[in-house]
Amino acid sequence: MSTIRKKQRRLSQSRKGFFFPYNPWGTQPRPSLKLSELQKLRTQNITLARRIYLISEFRTQPLSRSFLNKVSADLSTARKSGIKLIIRFAYNWLGGGEDTSVERIVSHLDQLEPLLKDNYDAIAYLEAGFIGYWGEWNRSTNGLRTNPKARRKILKKLLSVLPSGRMVALRYSYYKGDIFNQKKPLTHSEAFNRSDRARTGAHNDCFLAGIDDWGTYSHTDLNIINKQKAFLHLDNRYVVQGGEVCNPSQYDNCPNAQKELAYMRWSTLNSFPSDGKSILADWVTQGCMNNIKHRLGYRFRLLNAEIPIKIASGEPFILNFSVINEGWANAYNPRKLGIILRHKSTRRNYTLLTEENPQFWMPGQKTTINIIAKTSSTLPVGTYEVFLNLPDPSKQLSHRPEYSVRLANKGTWEEDTGFNSLQMNLIIQSK
Repeated sequence: MSTIRKKQRRLSQSRKGFFFPYNPWGTQPRPSLKLSELQKLRTQNITLARRIYLISEFRTQPLSRSFLNKVSADLSTARKSGIKLIIRFAYNWLGGGEDTSVERIVSHLDQLEPLLKDNYDAIAYLEAGFIGYWGEWNRSTNGLRTNPKARRKILKKLLSVLPSGRMVALRYSYYKGDIFNQKKPLTHSEAFNRSDRARTGAHNDCFLAGIDDWGTYSHTDLNIINKQKAFLHLDNRYVVQGGEVCNPSQYDNCPNAQKELAYMRWSTLNSFPSDGKSILADWVTQGCMNNIKHRLGYRFRLLNAEIPIKIASGEPFILNFSVINEGWANAYNPRKLGIILRHKSTRRNYTLLTEENPQFWMPGQKTTINIIAKTSSTLPVGTYEVFLNLPDPSKQLSHRPEYSVRLANKGTWEEDTGFNSLQMNLIIQSK
């Protein structure tokens, strides 16, 4: 059977890993998100926003119906705009302050469960939150940070109320080993199996701020720090790593920043505005910001593809293609891969589903995929254009092109469908 082969060209664009921070206004909760503001972010190629909810007024009482409606409305607004939210809940913000008891946190999570399940598609991931200053598991006034049983109970509760297709990021990643009684990083066989451990990632909110990133690592001894970074290097192959820059330091220069981002496989990072605004500006001046924009998170580029020139209606055909993940991280949330055949005369699309999991397209690696695609005997004869489609798997978003993955190739993206053209044709003949 004769085949055709196609090599693909690079595309130079992306800011998908940068998030815009919506923090509390001092000691006051921030108002509801505005659709126009989120739509403006989309025009800047920013697809993530981090929303931190200040819930200090609920330390001793249930969450109010108006607050729950506010969170639900924000998620709806995010969905309308084509943005996803990173979410955190905190009982204090500027100047620190009290948190609350384990029992109160658990009860608040029970209240949040229905809206998280109804709106999980608009959530990128949750930061563990709730405990201590800023919801960062820092200096808890109720002793929660120093209480291993409390930490375990809160994380387990978070994971139970959040649908299994979403992850939770810990501020101090070394707690993960204690909570799950497993010090080893995730293995390939454990990856993305939706267990609690496979859904627990990390966020570092003082990236490059000092030798230990202000307590992000449990010690200032370089040997201990390097062991904890080595754990993240391996564990983060399969879980999310996010965070933000903090204060300037001797560690925030371009060479070291890129080395650290790559080694620990960062998926998300704050954009302007932030406390570390000068650091991001320095990366522009020093010349590495474009590379960081391109490589933060995953970046799938199609290298080549091969399909037969023609087949008979109802026959299967083999599609071989290779992709390289030029990003520093994986696709931490589930993705599907479909093959789209479009009849060149009728313009009708036919979808062929595959079992391929793009989450395993690992950073820095070339992956070759061999698919036997089954076609229906009722498929009309004619010439078909061939596309790859990597949609969001949720029902509400699967047909939204702004939520589909755009391959980093020139001339392949269809903006109105979210399909990636192989720029190849398949002829289907009658038997």
